[in-house]
Amino acid sequence: MTATEMEKNKQRFVALCREHIGREGLEQLLAYLATTDFYTAPSSTAFHLNEDGGLCLHSINVFETASHLYQTWLLPRIKAGEAATTEELSMESVAVATLFHDLCKTKLYRKTERWKKDEGGRWTSYPAYETADEFPFGHGEKSCVIVGWFMRLRQEELLAIRWHMGMFDMGEPGSSMRYAYRAAMDRSPLVALVQAADLLAANCLERTTKYR
Repeated sequence: MTATEMEKNKQRFVALCREHIGREGLEQLLAYLATTDFYTAPSSTAFHLNEDGGLCLHSINVFETASHLYQTWLLPRIKAGEAATTEELSMESVAVATLFHDLCKTKLYRKTERWKKDEGGRWTSYPAYETADEFPFGHGEKSCVIVGWFMRLRQEELLAIRWHMGMFDMGEPGSSMRYAYRAAMDRSPLVALVQAADLLAANCLERTTKYR
C-alpha cells in the first residue's frame, strides 16, 4: 500500500469516527492512535492485509460490512418482527465496536527479514512481519482496555469487541470461556454482527500478500 493510500485511509477512518461517534473521549482516543502505528501497521503477519496500512483499512472494511448487513438485512427483519431479537442497534455502537475492534494490533507487529532459496539454490531475503507484543493482554480484551483508557464503552460494545474472534478465540470444551461467549451472543445482536462482518471482510474482501 502506498503512502498516499494509507493517508487516504487514515482520513477516511477519522471521518467515519467523527461522523458516527459523538462520545466524550473520542478526540483523545484519535490523538492517541496518531502516536501509534495504527495507520501504518499490517492487519496480520501472514493473512488478510498483511501489508503496511492493512490494520486501518481492515477496520474500515469491517465497519462498512457491518453497517451494510445491519441496515439492509438485520434491521428490516427486526422491524418486521422476523428476527430472533427485538433490539435495534445504534449506528454509534456499530461504529465503536467495528472501527476499534482491533486496536489490540497497535504496537504489535514489526518488520523483519526472512530468507529462502531461489530456483538456483541461492539464499535470498524477503520482507516479513513478526509479532512483538508490548502489552500481552489478550486480543479482544486488549482492544477493550485501550478504548477504555479514553472512552466509556457500553456493555454491548464491550461484549462485541471482546468476542469478535468468535470460535477462533475459544478455550477447551466445557470451559467458562465458552459459556461466557455463548452468554455474550445471547445478550446483544451486536456481538454476532461484528463477528460476521470481521469474518467476511477478512476472508472475502481482503487480499493476502505472498512475500515468498
